Amino acid sequence: MILIVESGSSKADWLLVEKGETKLSFQTKGWNPLFMDLAEMNTRLQSYKDLEPFFPVISQIFFYAPGVTNLTSKETLSTALDAIFVNASVIIESDLLAAARACYEKAPLFVSILGTGSNTAFYDGEVLQQYTPSLGYVLGDEGSGASLGKLLLKAYLYHSLPNDLYLAFSKKHSISKDLVLKSVYKSDKPNWFLASYTPFLVEHKKHPFVEGLVRGEFGVYLRTHVLSNKASHDFPLVFVGSVAYYFQDILRELCKQNNLSVAQIVQSPIEGLKAYHTS
Repeated sequence: MILIVESGSSKADWLLVEKGETKLSFQTKGWNPLFMDLAEMNTRLQSYKDLEPFFPVISQIFFYAPGVTNLTSKETLSTALDAIFVNASVIIESDLLAAARACYEKAPLFVSILGTGSNTAFYDGEVLQQYTPSLGYVLGDEGSGASLGKLLLKAYLYHSLPNDLYLAFSKKHSISKDLVLKSVYKSDKPNWFLASYTPFLVEHKKHPFVEGLVRGEFGVYLRTHVLSNKASHDFPLVFVGSVAYYFQDILRELCKQNNLSVAQIVQSPIEGLKAYHTS
C-alpha cells in the first residue's frame, strides 16, 4: 500500500493506493516544511483520522512539497513521517518534480507551477534543470497567486481600482491597511495571505482591469522564466496549478503570441502521480 502526497503552499492532496486502486483520497491544508516545525507536523498527521487505521500498513510514501530543497526542512519532514508511518519507506521530493512526473509523456518538456507560488524547470524524464531560481514571494513568484494577490491589494489600498471593482471588493472583504501590513510583515504565512485574494480576480476575470493585471503579470513570468531560455521554443510547456488553470485562456493566448507550444494545463497533478507510481 502506497501513500502519495502532493502539496503546494495552500493545499495538499493525499491519495492512498493499493494494487493500483484508490483506497482513500482527501485534501488538507498545504504542507511547506519551511514554515512548519516538527510539533505542528506531528499534530497535523495525528489529526487525519481517516488515514490513521492505515498508518502501520503503508509500505511506501511519496511526499511532494515546496521547501524541501532546504535540507533542514526536508529532514524535519522525514522525521515526522518516520515517527507515524513506522513500516514505510519515505521518499520526499519537490512539488516541481511532482508536476513534471505527472505530466511527462515520454518526451522532454518545460514544466511550470503557477499556484500560490511559481516555479519553472526543464524535465527530460529523469532530471529537472532549473535555469532561473525560485526566489519566493518577496523577490520572485512572478505569475503566482501571491503575486497577483499583492497587485490586487496594492491597487485597492492605493484606490486605483475601478469604482465597480473597488465596491465589489469592499463588500466581499473587510480589510484595512493595518490588517494587510500586519498579515504581510508579521504573520507566519504571508504568501498564503496574499494568494487568498486571487479567487476575487477569478470571479471578475472578464473585467478589463483584472484581465490587464493578469495579462501583465503572466507576461513578466513568461519573459523571466520561459522566454529567457533559448530552448523554450523547441519543447512543449505544461502548466500546473490553480492560477494557471483558472486563467488558462489568457495564458494560452500569451503563449501563442510568443510562439510557445502548450501541451497541458492541469489544476492538480495528483492523478498523474498515481499513474506514474503505479504504472
